[in-house]
Amino acid sequence: MDRRFFMRASLVAATGAGAISTTTAHAAPVPAKPKLRSKIAVSPRWFKGSHVEVIEQIAAAGFPAFEQLNCGSWNDKEQVRQRCAELGVLCGAVGGGMGTIKDWGPNDPAQHDRFVAAVKEAIANAQAIGSKRVLAVSGANLKNVAKERQMDALARAGQLVAPMLEDAGIVLVWECLNVLVNHPGYFLIYSADGADLVRRTDRPNVKFLFDIYHQQISEGNLIRNIQKYKNEIGHFHFADNPGRHEPGTGEINYQNVFKAIHEMGYRDIVASEFGKTKPTPDILKILAECDQW
Repeated sequence: MDRRFFMRASLVAATGAGAISTTTAHAAPVPAKPKLRSKIAVSPRWFKGSHVEVIEQIAAAGFPAFEQLNCGSWNDKEQVRQRCAELGVLCGAVGGGMGTIKDWGPNDPAQHDRFVAAVKEAIANAQAIGSKRVLAVSGANLKNVAKERQMDALARAGQLVAPMLEDAGIVLVWECLNVLVNHPGYFLIYSADGADLVRRTDRPNVKFLFDIYHQQISEGNLIRNIQKYKNEIGHFHFADNPGRHEPGTGEINYQNVFKAIHEMGYRDIVASEFGKTKPTPDILKILAECDQW
């Protein structure tokens, strides 16, 4: 890979830009695109312009996917889906309304009707924008309710929506979150519980999301757990720890982690979910280098 990779230069704004003679100006070289083995999804928030223009910039930079969990609420979903299809850009997970982190969740059977309605809406939004993943959360841990009962309630919730998911060709992923730093009181924490939930549900279109940042905080042992639960994992998020910023700002060796994900046979999206501390061209270079081993 050309480690001098950077984003295609943006057009110089007309206001205040000096005129350049066409007889003396030299065409800028087109930067080499990274040769990625992983389907790394970048955040549309790192770019400027309309949603369609952002997709074009992502494709021009050589990245194969984007993820923004609220993209299901975009008003231009159809246009985005069409442009993604033309450019070969994939859409990551769609979230929205399928449980909460601090309040209600499908770990309470009384909320199952609400959950089913939310998943139905999310599937429609995912189809409109071209996503194959919808992201659900468990809800807050219910006081005075045994863990087993809450796990059974989540499994039943997954079974209720599984026929809709299968008909649409979409996978629902349950997200495990850390309670030590970011989300105290949340119910679904450990990768072992995420995998157990998938097995209890026993439906091919229900998996769990392995968020590398959250699992590093909750349990560590990243590569071994990724390998152990490869059949139950349906999606990945990543950020470095501590800080939840780009790789290289913390303790996680992302080259080794990406290599392990690739070697386990996973060929779907690995989505960025962090606040960046550097300009976008630098971030894209860092992500491309994470994929080199």
